[in-house]
Amino acid sequence: MSQSSLEQNHKDAKKKNRKKVFKLWISYQKERKWLEDMALEGWFLENMSLGVVYTFVQGEPRHVLYDIDRFSLPKKPTLEEIRHKEIFLEMAQELGWQEVTHDESMTYYFAKEYEEGGINELHNDPESRRYRAEKFRLFVWEYGKKLTFWSAVIALFGIFAKLVQTALHEFFLGWYDWFALFYVVFCCFMAVGYWRLGVRCQRELSMTRQEWEESVDPKTHKKEKKLIFTVRKLKRFLQKQAKEGWILTGVTPTKYFFEKQDIANQIYTMDSRWLVNKRRSVLHEKKIADGKDLIGLNNDWQLQSVRDAQEKGWTFVCALENRSIIYRGNPESVQPLNDERYDRKLRWISLIGEYGFIILISGLVGGIVGFCKNFFGG
Repeated sequence: MSQSSLEQNHKDAKKKNRKKVFKLWISYQKERKWLEDMALEGWFLENMSLGVVYTFVQGEPRHVLYDIDRFSLPKKPTLEEIRHKEIFLEMAQELGWQEVTHDESMTYYFAKEYEEGGINELHNDPESRRYRAEKFRLFVWEYGKKLTFWSAVIALFGIFAKLVQTALHEFFLGWYDWFALFYVVFCCFMAVGYWRLGVRCQRELSMTRQEWEESVDPKTHKKEKKLIFTVRKLKRFLQKQAKEGWILTGVTPTKYFFEKQDIANQIYTMDSRWLVNKRRSVLHEKKIADGKDLIGLNNDWQLQSVRDAQEKGWTFVCALENRSIIYRGNPESVQPLNDERYDRKLRWISLIGEYGFIILISGLVGGIVGFCKNFFGG
């Protein structure tokens, strides 16, 4: 067999032992688990490109763990930032972790053989995990900031073009108006997406591997999407879930997060600054108010709410920003926190927040003024 044929056979053999997989992950924890599942099938990560191209090399299937970190430098790095990567790599090697590859964004991938009873976390203390999570959050948010900047540039240029409209060709303006509109809308959606992704990265990477696996296990955790407008309906919904063993752990305006717990029947109540001040008014006490607190940063009313709730036997569950607090308790041991007639109140502020409320009212007032002007002005 000729030398060229041997070389070709060698190249073919190498190709058979390698493969590329195109995959986009928005969860680093899910990406790690996928890489470990690939290793159990005999495919081991060799290279990573463009954030979506994974190159694997084939070998004997075994239990390999993967983890990640970032080592990008700012424009004016300090000596500590320059040496961070070197120090971290030395520490990782001492723990048995080997650098595999990194992508163009300087996200590094590490691998280690699983050890029964050993330390199988690259970041095995809370402080290390928080530091790593913060790096990834800032990295993702940087993209959102860039999109916001360029959308502002495009929008400002569009305003400038309108101001000098007579000096520009009408066709150019028409074309640019549509371009600017779609680009700004696109950037806004993407910026929000990067912001949410950054928050998700920080939350996931702050967890241990075991904590993350438990948080996504459908047998012990679940998420319900529901838009509830009154406090009464919210309490009924949560109490129905509690009867089935699902205890509330967190909430957003439209999402409710539950954990399976072996707890006796629970009931819920909601409190707010308005209700706290209602209780204080009945007791002839001074209302909690801060004229400088324009966007709801002061926690005085929340501290008072927690004290009132604990005195009546309630347990803190979660707070929705600085707008409302949800408590739970055993119906046989808690006392009512607020009068039941307030359960019929709408949750507008709790659902949309102060900013959303101001925008809504401004829109309604603007619409009414515009209608009246056109109607009565002829």
